[in-house]
Amino acid sequence: MPLYLHLLLAALHTETAALTPIIVVLLAVGLGTAVVQAALQIEDATFSLLPKTLAMIVIALSGGFGALTLFEALARTFILQAPALVHQSWN
Repeated sequence: MPLYLHLLLAALHTETAALTPIIVVLLAVGLGTAVVQAALQIEDATFSLLPKTLAMIVIALSGGFGALTLFEALARTFILQAPALVHQSWN
């Protein structure tokens, strides 16, 4: 497999590993909010948006489940592979 495809695959795996926990948490918060809204018959848009916004702020301040570390490792891999990527045959 060419190096550029290997790096693309590594980037996709990193993106999936970094964003999946965040999306799952926000989905759970949204589902919980929707259940409470349905049970109490609340039709306020702020009530549905505020918990997700607060959850995202907490996730961002806590480090995003290590997402920054994963993206840092990916950047390090890209930088270390840059000379080989530039000098490879593109045929």
